[in-house]
Amino acid sequence: MTTTLTPPTIAEGTQPVALRLRVVESSQAEETLTLWRDLEQQIGTVPLTASEAWTRVWLKHYGDTVRYRFLIAESSDADRSDPHLNMGLRSKSTCGIALVTESEEPKAPLLKLSTRHLGTAGDPPSEGVVVEYNSLLAASEHRPLFVRAVATWLTTEARGDVVCLDGFTKDDAAEIASDWHPVEVRERESKYLDLDAVRASGSDLISSLGRSTRANLRRKLRDYGDLQIEWAESLSQANEIFSDLIELHQARWVAAGQPGAFHSSRFTGFQKSLLQELFPTGRCVLFRVRHQGATVGCLLLLNDRGRLLDYLSGLADFEQKPSPGLISHYLCQCEALKRGYSAYDFLVGDKRHKDNLSTQTQILTWTRWARPILKNRVVEVLTKLKRTLIKSPTQAQGLQPLGVPTAPSTREQE
Repeated sequence: MTTTLTPPTIAEGTQPVALRLRVVESSQAEETLTLWRDLEQQIGTVPLTASEAWTRVWLKHYGDTVRYRFLIAESSDADRSDPHLNMGLRSKSTCGIALVTESEEPKAPLLKLSTRHLGTAGDPPSEGVVVEYNSLLAASEHRPLFVRAVATWLTTEARGDVVCLDGFTKDDAAEIASDWHPVEVRERESKYLDLDAVRASGSDLISSLGRSTRANLRRKLRDYGDLQIEWAESLSQANEIFSDLIELHQARWVAAGQPGAFHSSRFTGFQKSLLQELFPTGRCVLFRVRHQGATVGCLLLLNDRGRLLDYLSGLADFEQKPSPGLISHYLCQCEALKRGYSAYDFLVGDKRHKDNLSTQTQILTWTRWARPILKNRVVEVLTKLKRTLIKSPTQAQGLQPLGVPTAPSTREQE
């Protein structure tokens, strides 16, 4: 299936551009990922979740849990100096690529919704990655047309019952779904510390935080005394810190009666492969804080265009090391400030240290568009019924209304 889109107007002095959208099956994944890598190199700095490395590693570990296809946009730029302007095109090139996955979402006995997801999503919730700051890969000059083409394809050609945009920023989701009506949007806060603003202020990092946080940090640091920090400089050191992270993470969550994110061998395999792929190119950071020979906390952060994303952590028991999250993240922020990073982003999820150590908020969204079909109308009726039942105290515990996007789970067990 091929769709060709042409801009409705062309500014004076510019070349007319048309986009041809191709649908490529998973059997051609290797060839498509080569195109993906080539396009990424042409563009330069790209969003991490839209990179070839992230996509390839995810497909390696989760590709068998979803059906997937690729959307490839090719541009054709007409040469105005060509006397046969309307008879031929000067060049064709890949200018945008997107991954589309397909999965099923249980809603009731014998009732499942067929879902379509843009980007690395749709994986099993119990062992999934949960993509945040999801994005599309496209050359900037072709992005508006590419977004329009992808959005149109998802609602007209992708079939399925529901289309999902998982973990996009509010602005990016609105750009893609501007013509989808109605949509259901769940917004979640991603809190962050603006390191550029701290750097520009000329003051130290602790001065940018709230008064009670400053006092608490100074007291905790004084009580700890000597703390050793490690910012991994080699892959072997990164692997060693990551092993420590997994051990601490699992011990803490198992003690709390939860399985922990690393109970899944698929999830663990993905994270280990991602570390081997991203660390050598500086796209992830491993950090550790130790006190009196014992680990206070280990952090794995993703580097998304100079923005550090708090992706995974392993923290000591509160009884043994007070406020391990607060201390570990603060010391990592101080080091990130020295190393020139632009922001320190805690991603979604409610943790006290995220509130204390952040100054700004980004809104991430989970957007759903339900195709106007009988199955979705049945789900809507059942959703209203379940919401009515939820109001009863005896029914409320543990119920999630049908049709409401589930909260990110596995990665948030930090």
